[in-house]
Amino acid sequence: MNPNEEKLIKDLRLHSNDHSPTLVPHPLYMDKFQPAFFYLDGHADLLLTVRSLLYLSMRAINPDLGSDDVMDRNEEEFIHQAMTIANRLMPVGEEALMDHLNLFYREEKKGKVEE
Repeated sequence: MNPNEEKLIKDLRLHSNDHSPTLVPHPLYMDKFQPAFFYLDGHADLLLTVRSLLYLSMRAINPDLGSDDVMDRNEEEFIHQAMTIANRLMPVGEEALMDHLNLFYREEKKGKVEE
């Protein structure tokens, strides 16, 4: 085993408990994953989530979209809901793991160039 591999394994062992995986294996679909921290309060929350994403997507595609008083009044809520979804889906803790892997591959590449 080369020194970079040994260092990577040591770093991964040291930080193995620092990471809480965002994606976990799906119990029904083999070779698929599901987000671990994405949750909804119920059907109403699911509908608000989908409606928020659709509305913001439509506004992003066409900012001059016909104005709807109800939708405009709820725009701030839709933005808040979309930000909540993004926050729940962001990796938590995997950044450090990815940093270790990135450093390993950079060192490996540098070692091959010097050879």
